Amino acid sequence: MNKPVAHPPLLFLKFFRWYCDPKMLDYIEGDLMEAYHARLKKYGKRKADAKFIVDVLLLFRPGIIRSKAKYNTLKRSHMINSYFKTGWRNLLRSKLHSGLNIVGLTFGIVCFLLIGLYVFDELTFDQQHVNAERIYRVIEHKNVRGEATTIAAAGYKLAEESKHSIPEVENITRIMRTGRANLVDPENPVPFQETVTIADDHFLEIFDFPLVEGDRRTALKEPASIIIDEDLALRIFNRTDVMGKNLQFSHLPFPLKITGILKNHPRNSSFNFNCVMSESSYYAADYFKETMASDWASNSFSVYALLRPDSRPDSVSKKMTRLVLTNFKPDEGTKLSYSLQPLKELHLKSAGIFDGARNTNVEGIPQGNPLYVTIFSFTALFVLLIAAINYTNLTTARASGRVKEIGVRKAIGAMRSNLIGQFLFESWLTTGIAFILAIGVVKLVLPPFNHFANKELSLFSVDYHFWIYAMTAIVVIGFLSGSYSALLLSRLKPVSLLKGLKLQTTGDLSVRTGLVIFQFTISIVMIIGTLVLLLQVRYLNHTDLGFNKDLMVVIDVNTRKARSNFETIKDQMSKIASVKSVSVTSRVPGEWKTLRTVKVSVEGSTDAPGTSYLFGADKEFMQTFEVTLLQGRNFREAYDSSSIIINETAARMLNITGVSEQMVEIPAASRDGYFETLEVPFKPRVIGIVKDFHFQSLRDKIQPLILAYNNNPIHVIDYYSVRIAPVDIPGTLNKLKAIMVANDADDPFEYHFLDDQLALFYVEDARRQTLLGWAALATIFIACLGLFGLATYSTEQRVKEIGIRKVLGATVVGLVSLLSRDFLKLVLIANGIAFPIAWWATNRWLQEYAYHIDVEWWVFAAAGTLALGIALMTISYQAIKTAVANPVNSLRSE
Repeated sequence: MNKPVAHPPLLFLKFFRWYCDPKMLDYIEGDLMEAYHARLKKYGKRKADAKFIVDVLLLFRPGIIRSKAKYNTLKRSHMINSYFKTGWRNLLRSKLHSGLNIVGLTFGIVCFLLIGLYVFDELTFDQQHVNAERIYRVIEHKNVRGEATTIAAAGYKLAEESKHSIPEVENITRIMRTGRANLVDPENPVPFQETVTIADDHFLEIFDFPLVEGDRRTALKEPASIIIDEDLALRIFNRTDVMGKNLQFSHLPFPLKITGILKNHPRNSSFNFNCVMSESSYYAADYFKETMASDWASNSFSVYALLRPDSRPDSVSKKMTRLVLTNFKPDEGTKLSYSLQPLKELHLKSAGIFDGARNTNVEGIPQGNPLYVTIFSFTALFVLLIAAINYTNLTTARASGRVKEIGVRKAIGAMRSNLIGQFLFESWLTTGIAFILAIGVVKLVLPPFNHFANKELSLFSVDYHFWIYAMTAIVVIGFLSGSYSALLLSRLKPVSLLKGLKLQTTGDLSVRTGLVIFQFTISIVMIIGTLVLLLQVRYLNHTDLGFNKDLMVVIDVNTRKARSNFETIKDQMSKIASVKSVSVTSRVPGEWKTLRTVKVSVEGSTDAPGTSYLFGADKEFMQTFEVTLLQGRNFREAYDSSSIIINETAARMLNITGVSEQMVEIPAASRDGYFETLEVPFKPRVIGIVKDFHFQSLRDKIQPLILAYNNNPIHVIDYYSVRIAPVDIPGTLNKLKAIMVANDADDPFEYHFLDDQLALFYVEDARRQTLLGWAALATIFIACLGLFGLATYSTEQRVKEIGIRKVLGATVVGLVSLLSRDFLKLVLIANGIAFPIAWWATNRWLQEYAYHIDVEWWVFAAAGTLALGIALMTISYQAIKTAVANPVNSLRSE
């Protein structure tokens, strides 16, 4: 089958053929097409299309434009000049009306641009690589006797053999990640705890991580070589020009030579390494030689494949599955297959995928959520749409003031198309002014917005696609804003217009009424959404977790020396007067790192083993974390190494209702969902049951948990947890540091407060709640601007009626009620529409959390009352001003 020929953007090609002088058309078009196809091969279609568009626009100049096009252009320029003058005069003639429109549109565009930048950043994660469209992550799907796991990891041989055996694979790279260990400058031996990424020499061929210094073709080729980023270079050496210097890595007996300096990662990258060591550094190690010879199905490597153009990922993944199963036989009852995940989907579509080799979404990169991207996309559009509705409402309300102008224009021969053009141009002029002001406002607020959102958003260095989308939206909004009033005024006959017809038709009023209701419906939905999100975030941060997280210092244990000497260290820490209790554990409640899971069953049971989390703990664990023991006893001394304590959920899973030292069997353990059989099954006895506590995020239901004694065979200790008194906290931390340094000077003192770490689980929720809150305030503000303008116009139209009513004895309160009643009815109707929409949307969103608030009636009442109150205050100013005015002034002209 012949490959389809790629074409440049047809719209711009037709535009070029329209304006180009026929004498030069063939010659210039030939050059354009030749340049386009050369760029197509070099850069790909997207960049070739963009450069073609630029070329077509730059060629639109005297000498190339055909004479007719020149004439039409000149004619249009005169018309546009006329539109501009008329539009500018109308803006200046009604300053209040114009100001309300411009302020409303500016607010709407500011929100649209800020939220748009945020959403665009989320959608363009990992697309800074030239071949991002062709890069895929290998995903392993394993089903062991009905229990399925999805892991972003694969074996060494799959990566090595795929590039030789599968024609569609152009290149492939392996990445793995070490545990945290020391990186030290031998000339200044201050240890820095780092997690080192290890990659083969194809890594920099596939990914375009920019090097400030070094040759990307050779930087990772030789053994004992490492590339580091600018940030790590500054931390270790206090400078970045460190090419050729050595680093000592505590996992290796030989120094590593720095062969490249990486530019710091952009924030919208799923990768967060700060150093990469050459895989060849391990080729001489016996265990790695075995890996190179026989590892077909481990989960030690993240594997990324660059496919050839027009390759089908599903076909390649099937070939990978066949390749592995031809050379490796899974255990009985195990099904194994592979798929390919596009690189551009890593950030938003990795829910439920274990990152087996732990190379993405680590150390501070929050996983994206496509639901929030959708919510914020619609929020940005709705805010802009509400601003456009304001313009439409105010323009149609003020239309009566321009009927004679339109009548004169029609009487002297203006066509309907000219009048429509005039009104649309005025709309675009107003929108253009608002757009320029909005860019200035965004420029001012972007630095604090970036700090708040943890982004590196830039208005002027963003991808050009963002501006195409933004400008398209602005043009469309300008068109929608002005189209209704343009069609309304241009359709009337000159005679009616010159008679001074008032444009208060039923259709006109019903459209304005519907638009006001729509505005406030969206605003009320957003207010309710913000309140619910605020309450959920508050619930997440203040709910009882089943343990005490306050004043808990968690100290990382990173070296063997600090682990083996833990009893001495604990004893020394306990002697500090401000220390209440000390515990050592392999993980802590509210853990943010990977938890070990095990298969477990009661010894002798015929039921299939269940799955439970496990972490090691000592006898001070329950006292330190204030966990409640429901049955049985606590750990005592070393002879409890074959004892376990379980939580209520694990007890239900194992059908244990009372503690009687039941023997259980743990035959397999896992770190990332892939279970490996233990050489010797662990057979402990159950000595206690603790009350369930939240050892993970509140997004997850409490799962079965086993607390094994600290010297268990599955997971060694990783933390000292120290409960301290709320006195002289800096002094206490200095004493704890002195103890750690005295016992292991090579291990940096790394600590955090547990409550601060737990708050990081929900920091994205807090950010989203704040962002949605500001958007909700913007929508209600813009809606109120429109309401104020409509109320102003309405009272101006009824000023004589108000004067007559006052003369006849009407009170100020009665008049304010009369003027406000119609508008408040619209807000009440909006409440009635918004409530069910908000109830459905918020309940659906809350399903993301295993533990969440219930949306109660008062949230809707509060949001509705708030909307009514704000609307009443907006209307009342103008209503009171008119009601207290002297009726003589309004009736004098009569």
